[in-house]
Amino acid sequence: MAWFSGLFGSQPQLRELPYYSAALAAESVLLGIGKERYNPLGATRSSSPHTTVYDVSIATPFSAEAEGDWIHTVTAEAGAADKSKAPLVIMHGYGNGIGYLFRNLLPLASQLKRTVHGIDMLGFGLSSRPDYLSLTQRTVESSEDFFVESLESWREAQGIPKMVLLGHSLGGYLSVAYSERYPERVEKLILLSPVGVPQVNEEQQKKRMASAPLRFRTLIGVLRGFWKMGFTPMGVLRKMPEGRGKALVDGYVYRRMTRLQDDEKEALSSYFFSIGVLPGSGEFCLHDVLLPGAMAKRPLLDRVPDLKVPAVSFLYGQSDWMSFTGGVEVQEAVERAGGGRKGKGLNVDVRIVEDAGHLLNIENPDATNASIVAATEGETGDFRLVDPADVDKEKNTWTRRRASNRI
Repeated sequence: MAWFSGLFGSQPQLRELPYYSAALAAESVLLGIGKERYNPLGATRSSSPHTTVYDVSIATPFSAEAEGDWIHTVTAEAGAADKSKAPLVIMHGYGNGIGYLFRNLLPLASQLKRTVHGIDMLGFGLSSRPDYLSLTQRTVESSEDFFVESLESWREAQGIPKMVLLGHSLGGYLSVAYSERYPERVEKLILLSPVGVPQVNEEQQKKRMASAPLRFRTLIGVLRGFWKMGFTPMGVLRKMPEGRGKALVDGYVYRRMTRLQDDEKEALSSYFFSIGVLPGSGEFCLHDVLLPGAMAKRPLLDRVPDLKVPAVSFLYGQSDWMSFTGGVEVQEAVERAGGGRKGKGLNVDVRIVEDAGHLLNIENPDATNASIVAATEGETGDFRLVDPADVDKEKNTWTRRRASNRI
């Protein structure tokens, strides 16, 4: 366990930790791969999109770091970027960071012709890691404050009057929380497979558990026990010997990310492991905002319809474990209230990205990027748009009836 010493107690500053340097190096490799392989104009042309990596100091009451808190940021820009357009700001999912956007940042900057910022949320990735457990009241409200106010401080420091805000998974949930408090700062909201959309249906959960195999019911019981004890995936990783922890992350990346090339898998695995074993901070929000089964204590179904932003787009992978029917239910709720396609006010749409799961931005980056562009620009001809009339919620299926004019 010598590798783990110094992460708690009288520890060095975060940036001095070996695994911080390792994560920064892995991120650099991933961004380099993005420049070489996923740059739409090639890596050498002067007009090609490029990335800039930097930390933005933010004003928070949280920090134990001598230099204060910061938000780690990667900005992608193309030579033809229109500075009058609101930038696209991307918030990652739970346990992730900017590094896993290496297939998306440059293509989005090129296609949108606007600035794209990827940020590590406070307490995650390579951003500062305040002592979350002692700084929050362990409530939904205080947990959301931790992330919402740090994002607002970052926006102010960047001098961004308005943004297109995009969040994946937990980042999607927190993007909604931000949009509730600062709607005047959000031009559009894009939610990639957001966590915590549906309301808790205890009767339905009981039926699913009763019909599930004994092995599955046992596993769920064990996981719920860990949940109640406050365990996090990264906390488990920190308790493992280094070699075993790396092998666990390698196994996850190599089995899950089958479409990546070997050097991409290697860099991504190093990145995930390195940010995973850094001191715990934002990860502890998991038990404050969610219930077992990734259900929210304050479901987005009850919150999105009341947002004061112009438009919200939901994007899901075709084989996503987050059911797209959650987004459809939000769309229907808005339309029942007189908004959406049938009236004025908030407009909500749902898109399904083919050949992808929950990590749609990695699994099918071209289609995901195209759908993000369509959502950002308000394109209504996207063949991935879902009509609620074509959805069978019981079977969790959608019959596409639109012409397949593929983007």
